[in-house]
Amino acid sequence: MKNEIEKRETVDMSSGSKEELFISNHPVVRIMREIDELIFEERQEEIITRGISLKKLFSRKQMDYFHVDCLVLYQIAFGVLHIMEELTKRHIFPGLYDLADFYADPGCFSRVWLIHPERFQLLSFEQDYEWYPEDERLFGDIRLFDEKAQKLADTRLLYKILTASSKGNVKIPPRMTESDYSELFYKALPGEWREIFGQDGGASHAEMKALLVECIEMEKEYAKKAKAGRKEEESEEPAHRDSPHALSGDRRPFYTLFVIMRTETENAGKISRFLYEEQDKLETESCLMGYFCHQAFVTGNATLVVKEFNAYPPGFRCQLEQKIREYSAGEAMLIGAELMKDVMDVYGESAGYRICLLTDGSLKNDCMFQCALERIHKLSEEGCEIRFVYEKESRCEACEKLKSLVCSAGGGFVRQSDADRNVHEDNFSGGGEP
Repeated sequence: MKNEIEKRETVDMSSGSKEELFISNHPVVRIMREIDELIFEERQEEIITRGISLKKLFSRKQMDYFHVDCLVLYQIAFGVLHIMEELTKRHIFPGLYDLADFYADPGCFSRVWLIHPERFQLLSFEQDYEWYPEDERLFGDIRLFDEKAQKLADTRLLYKILTASSKGNVKIPPRMTESDYSELFYKALPGEWREIFGQDGGASHAEMKALLVECIEMEKEYAKKAKAGRKEEESEEPAHRDSPHALSGDRRPFYTLFVIMRTETENAGKISRFLYEEQDKLETESCLMGYFCHQAFVTGNATLVVKEFNAYPPGFRCQLEQKIREYSAGEAMLIGAELMKDVMDVYGESAGYRICLLTDGSLKNDCMFQCALERIHKLSEEGCEIRFVYEKESRCEACEKLKSLVCSAGGGFVRQSDADRNVHEDNFSGGGEP
């Protein structure tokens, strides 16, 4: 057995280049072929067509499209860890992995493949790396990865996966940018993971596997309870939710969508106040007019708002749904317009509709915003009321265009500031329904 291990760990340098090991199907390569998740050249096209690379998946657009959450990241990490374990069992230390070489199956994220095994550091062949500053600090003096160095490299790879970071130079803790969710997922990690990622020598595969199993079961239990709670809520909803003609008595449904387009970096209290004041008005109007009121939210760059709402005790009447998205103002408006359009198509003239746009600062006047303005204007022509709540001091071009649109649509806008929070300028033409 000892001789067999030594045979695996030593390759005669006279045998040629690393590429020739694969061509000649060297014993080390044959051992690697025992791992089903390692995809050699002949099967790579199949896997690339079937799956999605982790580097691509961890972009903001793909994360939203595939609804990637903590459970999905745990499942992907479990699949990756399985590959690491299989390689370690065979005394093979590949060195640093490229996230782009890991492919996950979107139909079952726990199914993961690793392509391009020819890029591995193999035995006594030195591997060339594109060193990032942080990696060079940790591994720059290492000529070949041994078990100790591989342990640290594997731990860092699990960190990148669990924080959904596609960047090469990863620091702990991460800083969130407009293009990723790394900081948010890091903060969602249990304390045990943060301790593992904070230690110098890395963690064993067994330690990380046990913690992953525990976290996956915990997330599944959370999802199960949330699903049961939604079913209970749906069973208590009035009949007109599914049928626009079977209304609850004489109460007409009224659908209001709050689109929070921007939050001040340091102060979420202002936008929270804007929202609650508008909700108070809505509830008063609904009570006076005898409407059955439905509320929904689209939170753009509103991470801090969600944190602010989390500070309220459970059961607070208007908590935001706990889904964090980093949409721009234009993206948030477009999403809101599509949601409202879907509702209007279902309920038609049997219900009332309002979109309330809120911002506490300047907005980006880009192509996405221009497209969103057109969609919002079209909705106003189809009978949806538009309101705009903004910071009084804001005089950005995008805000001016929104004010013009709202006024031309016969809606209303409110200017607010910390100095005169109770002074409202309302251009709402109040002859119609709210």
